[in-house]
Formats: sequence, C-alpha cells, structure tokens
Amino acid sequence: MAVDNNYWRTFWQRRLSRRRVIQGAALGSAGLAAAAVIGCEEKEDSTSSTPGGSPGAASEQPVRGGVITHLNESSDAPHIDPQLQSFASLHDSGPAIAYSRLLMFDLDKYPNEITFTSNLAESYENPDDQTYIFRLQKGVKFHNISPVNGREVVASDVVYSLRRQIEGGVNRGVLAAVDKIEEVDPYSVRLTLKKPDADFLLAAADMRGKVVASEAVEVSGDLKNGPTIGTGPWILEEWVPEQTLKMRRNPEYLCRGLPYADFYERVVILDPQTAQAAFRAGQVSNIGTNGQITRVLRQSVPDLDVKDAKLLQAVSQRAMLLSPLKPPLNDKRVRQALNKLIDREAIIRDAYFGSGWNQAGMYLPSFDWHLPETELNRLIGRDIQTAKQMLSAAGVDFSTWKPAMDLGIPTGDFQQVGELMVSNFKEAGLEISDVRLVDKVEVTERGWIRAEPEVCVCNTRPGGGGTNGVLYTWYHTSGSDSGYWKQLADKEMDTMIDQQAVIVNDPERRKGLLLEIQRRIIDQGVHNQLPTTNAEVAIHPRLQNYKQMGNSEPERFSISWIKA
Repeated sequence: MAVDNNYWRTFWQRRLSRRRVIQGAALGSAGLAAAAVIGCEEKEDSTSSTPGGSPGAASEQPVRGGVITHLNESSDAPHIDPQLQSFASLHDSGPAIAYSRLLMFDLDKYPNEITFTSNLAESYENPDDQTYIFRLQKGVKFHNISPVNGREVVASDVVYSLRRQIEGGVNRGVLAAVDKIEEVDPYSVRLTLKKPDADFLLAAADMRGKVVASEAVEVSGDLKNGPTIGTGPWILEEWVPEQTLKMRRNPEYLCRGLPYADFYERVVILDPQTAQAAFRAGQVSNIGTNGQITRVLRQSVPDLDVKDAKLLQAVSQRAMLLSPLKPPLNDKRVRQALNKLIDREAIIRDAYFGSGWNQAGMYLPSFDWHLPETELNRLIGRDIQTAKQMLSAAGVDFSTWKPAMDLGIPTGDFQQVGELMVSNFKEAGLEISDVRLVDKVEVTERGWIRAEPEVCVCNTRPGGGGTNGVLYTWYHTSGSDSGYWKQLADKEMDTMIDQQAVIVNDPERRKGLLLEIQRRIIDQGVHNQLPTTNAEVAIHPRLQNYKQMGNSEPERFSISWIKA
C-alpha cells in the first residue's frame, strides 16, 4: 500500500477506482507520497457513474438531449478572457465553462466536505511539502476550432496557462504560493511552492485556473473577444453580453458520455419579478430563492425542488467591522459588547426567512472545523445584560457617544439587516447617530481597505485560496482587505496564521490552531461576523440531477439532464 502523507488525502479519503489505487500504490512504492484522484470512467450505459456525483436514484435514468437554460441574476463580465477576468458569472456559468482545469470539486461530497476529483489531471504526486507533480490524462483534445483544430492537450499548455494567469495579475492571488511551473514530460507538470501551503490543492481546483491554447491567444493578443477554444464540456456558439449565452455539447469531452444535454444556454435577468415569471413558465431551469419566494413559486410549480444548503465556501457574506483606534472602540470590551447586542437569530428569522447559520468568519475544509455551536452561542449569542455591564465598566456614556454607521447596500435584504442592528443597539440605550448608505465599491474602499468608518456593516469580499486566502486577506496585517486588523497590529494573530498555513501533514494540529484563531477573531471584536445565508436555489422539475454548489463548480451543468 502506498504511503500517503498528503494533507488533503489524509483528511479526506477518496473513493478510488481499482486502476487509480494501483497507480497510486506504484508511485508510493517508488518513494513518492502519492494522491490519486478519480478520473472520468467510460460509460458503457446511461446509468454509469458521473464525475463528481452519481446520476441519481435508480428509477431516474439520465436523459440525453434537450437544452439546459440557466438563469444568471447578476451582471455579466465585461469580457471573456478567463485569465484576465475574475467575474464568477464568467467562470462559473459563462463562456469560460468551455475550458477545463487541473482538478475540480467533487459534487458528490459537497456541501459537507470540500474534496477534489480529476479534470485534466489524472493524478498528482507530492514528493515533498513544496512540490506537486500533476499527471495529465492522455488523449484530451481542444475543441475542433481554428486555429487549434482539436489538437491534444499537453503539459506545455498547462505551463503556458498558469504562467499567463500569474502574469495577468487579476487572478494571480490564486497561485500566490507558486514559485516555479515546469514541464516534466509531455504529460506531466511540476509546481514548486515558495513554502508549504496546506490549501494548495484548492488553487489547483479553483475555477479561475483555466487551461487555454496559446494559438488562440495569439489571434488577437488576448482572449477578451475570443476565440474561446477549450477542452470543457461545452463549445461556445454565441455570447451577447447582458443578454444571452449559447453553447453546444462537446462530443469529445474528456468525460465520455457527458454532457447529457445537447445545449446549454444562459440568460441574464436582473429584475426579480421578470426572473420569477420566466421560471414559472419553464423558460429557465433555476432561480435564487428564499422562504417567501418559494411559497409564491410553489403555487404554480407544485413539484418545485428547492436546495437549501449551508455552504462551506460561503465563508460569510456580512460583517460588522469596528475601529480599534477610535474611542471608545479602542477598548476591546466596547467592541465585544456591541457584538453581544446583535440579535443574530432575528436576522436569520426576519431577513433571511429562517435560512442561515452562524460562524466566526472563516473558510474551513469541513463543518467540524468551525467552533461548536454551543461555544459560538456563548461567545456571540445576544446578551444585553452582559453587554451593558461591559459598556458600563468601560465608562461608555450613552448621552455623548452616538456612533455613525456605514451600511453597504449590495443586496435587497442588507438594509433590513442594518435596520435590525440599529434597533438592537437602541434597545440597550445606544443610539446610532447616522446611517450612511454606501455602495459596495465605496464601502470596500472605506471599510475593508482604509478602515475609516467607526462602525461599518458590509458584505465581505472573497479571499480566494481557501482558509489561507481568507486569513491572509482579512486577518493578517499584510492583507489587502485587513484595514481594521492593520490598525489593531495583532502580531500574535499573524504568528498563528503563519503557523497553520504550512501544516501540510497534520490536520488535527492545524484544526486546533484554526479553532484558536476563530476564538481570537471573536475576542478582538474587530471583525464581528453576521449570519451567513444558506444557498437556496429553486430547481424546475424538468431539470434533474442538478448539484447546487454555491456557484463554483461548472461541471454541475454537464451531469444534469432535462426530464423527458
């Protein structure tokens, strides 16, 4: 049996085909720590397993043909070069799903675990904590479009693409840990890291790590207007920004037999009422929902399938940021008291229609790495009496201290969240003197980056790269969005972050450090996490085997089918 000391494999044992197990064992016997990943199995019939998920119950046979019409409820990307653009609407459901990457997320395990399965990479090895060697599947072809003309994907394509991603700057952070990218042989790529990175495989599976063909780039010098020539399940036919996207099935996709549908289309509908009408009419297959919208939709779509899941990679959507420099908030007790005044259960009940959960503000690999619910309730549960005692002990005079609040307003329920919090503070005798409504661009600059507002309630910005990405973006003094933590200058937090980041082979030790980091986040009271909404999506009954993953795994469209 292979000796496998890879961090992610130690934590998550994958279900491997016999062929992959033998391959992994052979690599291990050669002295390498090997982590095999599941490849696409050839389908002898329509009930064979699909990558990242089984097709469903035995009575629900996959159906071939038809059109999957996906609803995009956010703005389109300004262009379609995947390595020069970070829009989720491009990478997750837009033209960039024409491309593949080294690894992808395992839809069969999500949302309970973040695990990986193969895409272009058939397997990988990590002979030491700073080296990863990815072995490519042979015979994978680019789309048969000029000037690439269906040639085979080789290691030089991966090297070219990852280097271009880093040089492009926009998505450089995903590969921040990488020092060198080298071709070992025509089907092997070696990535050498600057230092061990416990979350590196997340970068290899990140949806922004697309593999492109150099010939396509050379047509115009970039891929902003195409040609879009990848190896993914869908071939681009037409893209009209902010209107429609049309793609057809790739008959030579590396996962034989997929996609099930013949066509994939996406429409952009920003008006909620128009979107709901299109869904009821069966013109789109999915729509974001909540308890209130679901009740309305069920009146005309009685067999509605609603997926309501806590998503690990959601991290958090909202936080209350407090300045550690401005009196009386420079007293930690005051910051802690304001956190204890927030009625998070009311936010979940009234603003999120009962669909949400609490956490400290972290992206973690498994739910059991979050603080236990009982401890979390003790630390951040509403406790007006204790909060008043803390404010009194800190000498806060409610008659003179009336802080102002910046409230970011990127979503419909966000203003309601702010209003609930203002009401919570008022019940304890604390008046908010002014609520300043700020758009998401300005609130990011004023709050996350410059840390100007006394109290800032806003959306969080994604910190890519998993746990380390979030920690180094929000909580480390070197972080791009850690304005308030820079003011705090918490060197002990920096040390804890640096220590856990390089623990590749001891998940229990890393978990212990991350639990302490969560406690410190709460104790410092600078970043005060508000409830995270669940990912609620209504699926039309005609769309089968759709695996909701919080908008981060494009493969969900290829394993879905349209009910006959």
